[in-house]
Amino acid sequence: MTRTTTADRRWAVLIGIIVALVLGCRGPQPSRSEQQPETLSRTEFTDRIENFFEHDPLTPGKPSRFMIHLTDLSDGSPIEAASVTLRIQPADGGQLTATTARPGRVIGIYLAEVTVPAAGRYDIEFRVRNGRMDERMALSNFVAR
Repeated sequence: MTRTTTADRRWAVLIGIIVALVLGCRGPQPSRSEQQPETLSRTEFTDRIENFFEHDPLTPGKPSRFMIHLTDLSDGSPIEAASVTLRIQPADGGQLTATTARPGRVIGIYLAEVTVPAAGRYDIEFRVRNGRMDERMALSNFVAR
């Protein structure tokens, strides 16, 4: 049999206090409903451009941020100095709205905010124009909840 010394007991108490402090310092974790919704991403192509974009889920009446990464497939370079317009329309027809993206801090990245009026399915057409190209990319299956 081993004997417990006073020093062993002190170490055990000290370790117990440290464990209690570490576990106690963890603040309450936000519930799933309090967390930010996951950013969605998608990559689409025309013969001329690659459009990789990330966006917040569409929520009626709230702006959803789109970060659009455009690449010229003829040489693999980012598309710079472009006018990028997003035309948003309910999939069943309805009123068409448009927004113009602004250039980001990095060449080939454009930022836009899209606001949809109601829940449902939407189509978005991306139009990319600069001195070298004029491309349209019509996409569907955007869902607002």
